Amino acid sequence: MIPLRTDHVMTAVTPESSLAEQTYRTLRRRIILGDYTQGARLVEATLAAELNVSRLPIREALPQLENEGFVRTLPRRSSRVVEWTEADITELFDARLSLETLAARLAARAAAGGASLEPLRKAIADEHRALDGNDWLEVAETSTVVHEVIVRIGGSALLNSLMRAVTGRMTWLFYLTSARDQRQQSDEHHEMLEAIGAGNERLAESIAFTHIEKGRAPSLSLLTQATTAEGDIGGDTGSRRLGRP
Repeated sequence: MIPLRTDHVMTAVTPESSLAEQTYRTLRRRIILGDYTQGARLVEATLAAELNVSRLPIREALPQLENEGFVRTLPRRSSRVVEWTEADITELFDARLSLETLAARLAARAAAGGASLEPLRKAIADEHRALDGNDWLEVAETSTVVHEVIVRIGGSALLNSLMRAVTGRMTWLFYLTSARDQRQQSDEHHEMLEAIGAGNERLAESIAFTHIEKGRAPSLSLLTQATTAEGDIGGDTGSRRLGRP
């Protein structure tokens, strides 16, 4: 498991380094990595003891994790890690198709109007570095950033807000299905960059649609291969990975 760094506990509270934020990021990372398995019950007191923090940052972190689709709240100060279902994957891909095809079109329009694509180039370069390092969580995170940056380039505040509701689960699913050909997906990100840079709205939208839709069937297939496990943290909880052992 990934321990919370206790040497940060007494640092000044800032938006970047608050204890609640550290706690949230640690719990999120553990869920994505499968340290807290799908279906596992998360008890405030147990989590606080594990992370060497009070219950307050746990209470602040769990609602954020629930909003992002990682946990569901239970009675008696506990939550349960969400279990991926076929419906969850279908809904996520449907939402992404609606949001990200529009985002690609708007980004191409913005680029034609002079918007800088340097943030997108940097995001893709970061993704390549993660691939070279075989760090699958970093690959998942940097891949998500590529999609977020495309949305930001488009300049729609509403679309940005809607996208934030799904990016957490995107990262989680990207990690779980990391057995897929990540190099090919990164190459497709380059294709989107070229279409956006050319200001070709229709092509950018088409590439985005194909890129996203290609992931649906493999994700659903991997779900059917995964084993199911439930349990309490601290007990004998199995694991449920969709893409890697």
